[in-house]
Amino acid sequence: MVRYLLLTLLLIAMQVTPVLASGMGPAIRVGLVVNQFSAELSSGGGIKVLAANGKTIILSPGRHFVSVKKGLLQVDNSIVGGSSVSFLSANPKFPVDVNRKHYRGAIRATLNSNKKTLNIINSLPLEEYLYGVVAKEIIPLWPDEAIKAQAVASRSFALNKINSSHYLGYDVRANEMGQIYGGILAEHDNTNKMIETTRGVVAVYNGRPIEAFFHSCSGGYTESSENVWGSPIPYLKAVKDYDQDAPQFSWEKIYTRDQLQRQLAQAGFNVGTLTSIRLSYRKAAPMKAIDRGISGRVKNITFSGNKGNVTIAGTKLRSILHLNSTLFDIYVGLKRPDYIEVPILNQFGMEIGKKRIPIKTNNKGRDAYTGSMGEVRLLTSVTGERIFIAGNGWGHGLGMSQWGARGMALAAPKKSKDYYQQILQHYYTGIQIKKIY
Repeated sequence: MVRYLLLTLLLIAMQVTPVLASGMGPAIRVGLVVNQFSAELSSGGGIKVLAANGKTIILSPGRHFVSVKKGLLQVDNSIVGGSSVSFLSANPKFPVDVNRKHYRGAIRATLNSNKKTLNIINSLPLEEYLYGVVAKEIIPLWPDEAIKAQAVASRSFALNKINSSHYLGYDVRANEMGQIYGGILAEHDNTNKMIETTRGVVAVYNGRPIEAFFHSCSGGYTESSENVWGSPIPYLKAVKDYDQDAPQFSWEKIYTRDQLQRQLAQAGFNVGTLTSIRLSYRKAAPMKAIDRGISGRVKNITFSGNKGNVTIAGTKLRSILHLNSTLFDIYVGLKRPDYIEVPILNQFGMEIGKKRIPIKTNNKGRDAYTGSMGEVRLLTSVTGERIFIAGNGWGHGLGMSQWGARGMALAAPKKSKDYYQQILQHYYTGIQIKKIY
């Protein structure tokens, strides 16, 4: 009995201690389910439940639930107690699934300090974690050098987070708050190959793995960290991007005055009837403006109405209006049409069709709209007046642009070796590329 208890405790310890797997990097703890009341566990081969107090429960193949009841962990209808419990597959052919997703490594439930909610944590070697990350973050059929750059960025980001104390009991989240982790079903042979090719390669600054932020596309120019989050990070500097092929390189959203002021009011910014918007016009990057960053991203914008004025951070407005990025301009008025439509008549004067005749205009920036009056955009009651938000890029604009990495990889010299390193050194200023394991 004592021997069995010691073996059980050893198995638990092996699943929760970050150890260096042979050639696969340190263990990383991923929060799959965070601050929830329950989670579903399932396996085609049964599940062995190991509690910290040595109690063992064998669950039959199928679906089961772990939850919190009266401040204690519960599996189905059995109270297991303690602050954590581990789940092992009773049959190696059938892994333990969490909310019907397959994961490598060990699965553990932990009770939060409020004793009302739990976390489900997946512990596994870093390289295996990357298998489920890189294919979710970049298209697996993109150029190899772009995928390698993503693999190194994701590895660096994860290493930066291990034991960082940012979260209690785990290192990273499985969602976009860190980087997306999809488990086994997210893996792809090509991205796995590129991860293997760059195994142990990391981007470092002053000897430490960098917090390698990345985004989909910047819209032509990335941004410096102090203009997005207020704090300067030496390797997150604004640089030219090569993301012109990105689907979201350009975008536009259109509002009526009522729609815009209603969304502002719902977010707690009630200025009454909107009368004007103050924002310096965007210019080609790099630019200098009090209310914009180097790339032209909006740092703050002022809305005025009959109940007062309010200045809102660009990142906050992006959240309120669900904008793709903070790299945008605002125009008020009537958008000039791209064409006029005229009827086509037959010999009897009857309409048999229509023809569009293009109107030649300068459709770039403010010239595409009527009503541009300088930095202060005045709103009137003219019929058909709209507020146009014309922007570029998708994401926060910090660090590596994924579509930009693709653009650089496609333009790389044919015989260049390890070009992914040049991609990384372009987007992360002053870094070094090192193989650490």
